[in-house]
Amino acid sequence: MNKLKRYFRWLCRIGYCRGFGVQSPSAYRFIRYVINEHYPYYAYSDLRNELPNVSWLERMRMELYFRIANFRQASTWFCYGGDTALLKRYVSSGCKASAVRAVQTKEARDGKMEAETVEVALIRPVEGSEDFLTSVLEHSDMDTLILVEDIYDNALAKKMWQTLLSSPRVSVCYDLYYLGIAFTDTDRYKTSYIVNF
Repeated sequence: MNKLKRYFRWLCRIGYCRGFGVQSPSAYRFIRYVINEHYPYYAYSDLRNELPNVSWLERMRMELYFRIANFRQASTWFCYGGDTALLKRYVSSGCKASAVRAVQTKEARDGKMEAETVEVALIRPVEGSEDFLTSVLEHSDMDTLILVEDIYDNALAKKMWQTLLSSPRVSVCYDLYYLGIAFTDTDRYKTSYIVNF
C-alpha cells in the first residue's frame, strides 16, 4: 500500500520534475544538480555496501544530504531530533570538512548555539523542535540552509514548514514532500517551489 501511495504522490507531482518551469537560474541549478541529480556519486556504492539495511526513504534523504554537503561545503551541520550516526556518515562522505553536531533540547530552548551563525540545520519534527527552529532563524545569516523532514506527516511539521514559508528571514523554499529546504539569502525574491523528489 505504501508503494502505491508513493507512486500516486510521484504522479501528482510529475509536472515538477527536474526543474521544469523554474525561471531562476540558481534555483534551476539547485533543483537539477543537487535535489534531482540522478547520476551516481563517487561514494554511493561504498555507502550502500557499508549500510545495506537503510530503508528506501532514508537512503533517498541521506543521498540528498550527501549532495547538499558536497554543494554547501559547510563546516558544521546542526541536527535536532533523532540519531545522527547515519547522517554523520553521509555528510562526512559528501564533505570531509563538515562536522555534524546533535543539538539537545535544553540548548534549543535556551537558544544557545556554539557558533554565532548556523550554516546548515536539519530539523526532525519532535518535541522542542519549534524552539530549535526559532533559534536557528535568530542565528541565521545570508548563507544559512534549513532542512525540515516530513513536512506533511503531522501538525507540528506542517506548522514548522509554514513558519519557514512566512518568515521574513527565508527567501527561497523547496517543497520535496518528504523534506522541506529553505534558504535565508534575502537578496533573492521570496519564492517557494514544489519539486518532484
